Amino acid sequence: MPTRLLYLDDSRRTEADATIVRVHNDGGDTTVVLNETIFYPQGGGQPTDRGRLSTGRGGLDVRRVAFVNGEVLHIGPAEGELDAGETAHLAVDPAVRREHALLHTGGHLVMTAVDRLVGYHPTKGYHFPNGPYVEFDSALPVGEREFFAAKVQDAMDGMVAEDAEVTSYFCEPEELRGDGVHVPAEIPAGKPTRVVVTAGYRSPCGGTHVRRLGELTGLKVRNVKVKSGRTRVSYTVA
Repeated sequence: MPTRLLYLDDSRRTEADATIVRVHNDGGDTTVVLNETIFYPQGGGQPTDRGRLSTGRGGLDVRRVAFVNGEVLHIGPAEGELDAGETAHLAVDPAVRREHALLHTGGHLVMTAVDRLVGYHPTKGYHFPNGPYVEFDSALPVGEREFFAAKVQDAMDGMVAEDAEVTSYFCEPEELRGDGVHVPAEIPAGKPTRVVVTAGYRSPCGGTHVRRLGELTGLKVRNVKVKSGRTRVSYTVA
């Protein structure tokens, strides 16, 4: 049975209770599958959540979270007893969640700014703490490269100052394409897709995000590079 993904409804939620579906230990780390979870599994350019899963008889330090065949695997060292059918309390490290949400929304704001300036489509997003960037499908013309970073920064600063709410909704990919929204080829057809909206820019995304753009006052463009027909905008979030 697929794991229900509670973080899709509220990225700010860091605690919940869930039922243990399955426990596996191969002599090393323990893997726990739940009926639902607030833990984000690594993917979509965003790192895994970390935190703690505990019952009255045991617990798991969640060091890694993975998404496999519709199930979320909570992986790490365990102590005591963890059995299927038990209720577990889930606690995501709030500092880790906050950092990852800032980085991911920061990447979306980079995409929003680039879309407004030149209309390029993102092909890859890397929203990890060690060198986040967004790569786009076109090469910036030579004559525009010198001042492009400053233009992106100005556009982002304006949106941060406006402090719009970051919202999300679900729809079919075909509906997005019909509206002229860029939808990556790997998004499956016929299945509802979560769409994140930043300052009017819509992008399919299953990650965690901050509540408002005004939280991104530390978002800065680090550099802009053009290589092999692609433009890469690297950024930082303080």
